[in-house]
Amino acid sequence: MFALNKYISDFLAGVCEQIKYKKICGDIVEELQGHIYELMDRYIEDGMKEDEAAQKSIEQMGDPILIGKALNKTHRPKTEWSILFLLGAMVLIGGVTLFFLANDQASLLNFNRIFKSYLVYITIGIVACTVFYFFDYTKLEKYSLFIFITTIIFLLISGKLGRHMNGVPYISIGVLSFNPVSLAFPLFLISFSGLVNRWATGKIKNMLKLLGCAFSAVFIVLVQPSFSSTMLLSGGFIIIITIAIMSKEFVGNRKRVLISIYGGATSGILLLLIRILRQGGYKAARLRVFLNPSLDPYGYGYINFLLNEMLSSAKLFGKSDSLYSTIEGVHRIALPEANTDYIFAYIVAAFGWIMGALTIIVIALAIVRMFLATRRIHHSYGRYLACSIVAVFALQALGNILMNIGMAPILGFSLPFISYGGTNFVVNMALIGLLLGVYRRKDLIIIHS
Repeated sequence: MFALNKYISDFLAGVCEQIKYKKICGDIVEELQGHIYELMDRYIEDGMKEDEAAQKSIEQMGDPILIGKALNKTHRPKTEWSILFLLGAMVLIGGVTLFFLANDQASLLNFNRIFKSYLVYITIGIVACTVFYFFDYTKLEKYSLFIFITTIIFLLISGKLGRHMNGVPYISIGVLSFNPVSLAFPLFLISFSGLVNRWATGKIKNMLKLLGCAFSAVFIVLVQPSFSSTMLLSGGFIIIITIAIMSKEFVGNRKRVLISIYGGATSGILLLLIRILRQGGYKAARLRVFLNPSLDPYGYGYINFLLNEMLSSAKLFGKSDSLYSTIEGVHRIALPEANTDYIFAYIVAAFGWIMGALTIIVIALAIVRMFLATRRIHHSYGRYLACSIVAVFALQALGNILMNIGMAPILGFSLPFISYGGTNFVVNMALIGLLLGVYRRKDLIIIHS
């Protein structure tokens, strides 16, 4: 190793002066030094002295100002503005829909109360998105196992000590209440991405540890109980593992591992469905009604019946003939929870299929833009994390729309950024902020070979 003489230090200082994002200078200096020392080795082998070789190498590298400007253009934070624009479009669709719904005299919603809450959650969501956007996610990777275990302990404790509503635990902080699974969700994605980056190498021992962690997290979420979150978390985990297995760093038998994982996941879902049907209860009833809609149209299948009635009579523009119903002389919106799980059906019934199609197009474009953004991320930990966020967003949207049009059972999926729901909205905003933050740093992390 050569001493850092004046020629080299002046050259490196000149380069770094042109780079505005100073945190990247350390990596750039290390990279440039490597190139300079390689050139010096050649000149010294040809008989030059060290100082002369350094000077000659610097001359060959070029003008430090021009190099610095070029590197500054390459290594600077970048924002994926199209995702932000589409995010704003989804929030606008949700806000406008909620405004018309809450302002409708046939609605049970209190306009002033619900819009105050909506504005509060939008504010919290924007703050969460901004914080995660500027946060350096790479600092979390080394704490992945600790975060993962701590999150499991948090869910176990909150399940015992939290206030239960309809069998689901909730934690209250002042006037705000939230489901602990919603808070645990992004923590699981962040930590599991780090574990995949560490253990998804192809070695059987590491893969078993990884799958054991995934199973434990999914099981804990399932017993909360939160079936929809279980499906989303499972999907996110499977996507991360699949991407890792298909990467060039994986040295195991890809085909065999993928068959084992997907076969195991499919078997687990089938066993869970069989168990639900055998146990009975409202989950089994909903599943049977989905398989046979005419089984109980005015009982457990009433929501399915309403959704079918509203959508089958929906128009291209304007209100569906089945949007309202009259019960004991009172004119009401027929569909309950029209502002949350069934907001897509309400959009179609209240504004027409054109508005429903526009909503789907905006969501589809957002998913495509997110997917394209992940392809530009070369840091493996960031790529796993970004892909898991896109997978969760896509599964939420797909599950909700299929549920609303009768092609999936009622599972409680919300429509991201459009459904009214404080905790889900804030968590989704935080996840999108994290995705944009990973993309922002895609050129600020130099991957050394």
